[in-house]
Amino acid sequence: MRYLSIIFLVLKKELKDEFRRKEGIVASFFFALISLVLFHFSFDSGVGDISQSGAGLLWLIILFAGTLFIGASFKKEEENGTFYALLLAPVDRGAIYLAKFLSNLILLTLLEVFLLFISYFFLNIPIFNSPLSICFVFLLVSIGFSSLGTLISALLINERGSAVLYPLLLYPLLIPLFMGGATLTNEAINSKDIRSDPWLHLIILFDILFLTISTLLFESAVEE
Repeated sequence: MRYLSIIFLVLKKELKDEFRRKEGIVASFFFALISLVLFHFSFDSGVGDISQSGAGLLWLIILFAGTLFIGASFKKEEENGTFYALLLAPVDRGAIYLAKFLSNLILLTLLEVFLLFISYFFLNIPIFNSPLSICFVFLLVSIGFSSLGTLISALLINERGSAVLYPLLLYPLLIPLFMGGATLTNEAINSKDIRSDPWLHLIILFDILFLTISTLLFESAVEE
């Protein structure tokens, strides 16, 4: 119970701080909106049918927009010194990581809901063909993205040029996750059954592996 209460308290602090500052949220939502508008006008000029490649574009926008706040999730703690206060607290550091992970997952989910509805109007992507399948795929990919992104953000907290290093370390590791997400999203949009798809099994394995490893390695990652 104490472990869960620590997660809840840190998560509450993270969300209150994020919605008070609004920097990461506003930047990511604005980037996502601008990207969708640009893609809309690009495909509107006769490049092709956006509904056929919309899944890949959506995940590309999510990757870049999500990086804006996930990559800075520990950097803002260093600026005001609260991160070191958290590390000095007599609590399991795995709980701190899980709270950070859940905070990033919630913000990423809000971004994706926003993107899905906007893409329905701007890009004419039929997201309501299989809404449950699409939501399930987005949740699974978001778990993997948030778990790995949160750990790498912690690893680079004291590194110079972390804004450059972060995507260089994160993006190659996320390639299979986002390839699977784009493939499954496209199948769900076309009302196909994704339950037996090998990509789905790979994404679930990715989530379990990286969430477990990240939770266990977080204490070692922040000892420096």
